[in-house]
Amino acid sequence: MLELRKKLANYQEIFYMLFLLPMTGMTSMGLNSEDRIYLYVFAVATLFLLLKMAVTDFTWQEIAIMAVLTLLFGVNFFRNGEKTLILTVMAIFGAKNVNLDKVMKYALWEKAVLTVGTLTLAATGVIENEMAWLPKNGTYMAIPCYGYYQPNMAFANIFVVLLLAVAVYQDKLKWYAYVVGTIILLGAYKVLICRTGILVWGVLCIAIIGYVIAKRFHKVKWYMNLYPAIPVLLGTCTMIFPLIARKNQDFSQWIDVLLNDRINNIGEVYDQVRYLLMGHIPQKPYDSMYFDMLYNYGWILFGIGLVAYVAGMWYCNRKGQYYITIALGIMAIYGFMELLPLSVLWNLPLFYLSQILFQGNKVRNE
Repeated sequence: MLELRKKLANYQEIFYMLFLLPMTGMTSMGLNSEDRIYLYVFAVATLFLLLKMAVTDFTWQEIAIMAVLTLLFGVNFFRNGEKTLILTVMAIFGAKNVNLDKVMKYALWEKAVLTVGTLTLAATGVIENEMAWLPKNGTYMAIPCYGYYQPNMAFANIFVVLLLAVAVYQDKLKWYAYVVGTIILLGAYKVLICRTGILVWGVLCIAIIGYVIAKRFHKVKWYMNLYPAIPVLLGTCTMIFPLIARKNQDFSQWIDVLLNDRINNIGEVYDQVRYLLMGHIPQKPYDSMYFDMLYNYGWILFGIGLVAYVAGMWYCNRKGQYYITIALGIMAIYGFMELLPLSVLWNLPLFYLSQILFQGNKVRNE
């Protein structure tokens, strides 16, 4: 048995990919846990993850940390059924002894092919292109979904493909690659009308320009040290804005137009989060990564998640993985107005957070 385990340990990376890539593929094709095929794929992919972890050597400290986190997330799941972060934690736990850069590259090309394929099938009428009525610019508009449940999900898939391209190819990308990406997203915006995505892409382009300038003047470390503050700042804003909105009617009207009524929705349940050590029962999704996590997971897991995100960015800086730090920072901004970045299937750079848990051990990403 030990000999078999030793032989299987040589295939840890393959087992991990057989877990993560099929799940990423489901998301890229617009499928989620409401679809039966997604559940079948999840069951099989989870078996590969369990096999991968069974042949991986963990220290007692790593086992203790994983056990505590599993207990906390498990208790939360059985209380209110919230499961988004469980898959993310699974991906992080399984990433020991895995070449993260290689996984990211495979995920990029898989996501690109499946996203383009899904959009093409919907555009040509092979699969149904459903319409969704959504509030935009003070009124409701019928927007095509192009094979996804929401037009925002279609746009997010395109955005993530371009973001992963930046994270994978880094300095190899020339300025015209960003021009092409901008043209693609402007075209997608005209059809899907996703303000969040197009604004965040603009922030990404500014961030890359800032990085290039910082390198020119040998200020890269100083510049990159600004990024871990992003999730802290936006998490703080998420908690402060509802309070300001209650006291200032002008601010309330302005922020709700700007953020499509998100602050008003948060304000309706804001008083309930004060004593939420664990998640609220019943759970309810919110279009904000920060408030959704606080409301559905409680203060304990919200604090752990925020600290882990910041620490992950700091550790990427320490290892010189600056483009991963930028990608995490950009997804932290995207998460201010969307729920999607909580999931590793959308925010793929999240599995680089495994470097915190397994630092000092063999996490191969060079």
